[in-house]
Amino acid sequence: MLRAIRSVLGAAAVLFGGAVFAQPKDAPQAEGYFPLKKNTTWTYKVGDNEVKVHVAKSDKVGTEDHFQVDTKVGTEVKMTEVYVIKADGVYRTKVKEDKLDPPVKVLALPIKKDATWDINSKVGTQTIKGTMKVLNDKEEITTPAGKFTTVFVEGKDMDIAGAKTTVRLWFAKERGIVKEEFILQSNEVVKLELSKYEEGK
Repeated sequence: MLRAIRSVLGAAAVLFGGAVFAQPKDAPQAEGYFPLKKNTTWTYKVGDNEVKVHVAKSDKVGTEDHFQVDTKVGTEVKMTEVYVIKADGVYRTKVKEDKLDPPVKVLALPIKKDATWDINSKVGTQTIKGTMKVLNDKEEITTPAGKFTTVFVEGKDMDIAGAKTTVRLWFAKERGIVKEEFILQSNEVVKLELSKYEEGK
């Protein structure tokens, strides 16, 4: 399972990474799917293991707010990412010190069932190509953290760093992503489910 976690984090480092995004209360609210504060922490169950995602800080860059999100396995930070929320969606712009060119849209706004958007980007020498689709805007799911009505988004058979990977994401209001599912090229399925949510003070 630890090998699978490393594989998923490798794919996520190119595409999605940490499972939540943050914005202060005076920023655009992304229809309520990212009303999150600095120091908020999410704990995800991955089999018998845990992954923690933490809102580290936000910075003003020109007229945009850029949000840093750190992902930890154990006590070690495995990924640092930057997100920007625009009128048409949530974008991931940076992984560690590498910029995504162009930024990758993680969630399209406004929320609409059957909405699709293409991804064709690079981070360093790695490519990200595929199409994301909102399969359901009222998907009912249960995780260890409880029951949620979610927006279910899928990227089927995407090319992530040369490997075919299907990515499934479930977004809930006031929580961000409450579940992720990765189907790797080897057909191994790895699930991350929200087990604990701690709002920042």
